[in-house]
Amino acid sequence: MIPLIIGTAAMRHRKGWLVPVLALLGVAIMAWAIIQGRQSTGFDGMGYAIVAILMAAPAILGVLIGGAIGWFRRRGEAKG
Repeated sequence: MIPLIIGTAAMRHRKGWLVPVLALLGVAIMAWAIIQGRQSTGFDGMGYAIVAILMAAPAILGVLIGGAIGWFRRRGEAKG
């Protein structure tokens, strides 16, 4: 929920550069977790998979959807 709010607020306040930066940061965290998980075995590897799937992926999706919502709302306010 927090990335969704951040993405919406960033786009509505004309800080659109923040959305792709946060999305790329989430992708980097996800890639790191996948790489570390492949090097570990057992429950340690599963912990990294949980970080990638249940934490990083929703954060990436939330910031992108929030950015889209903020962009559409800003466009609607400009039209009138």
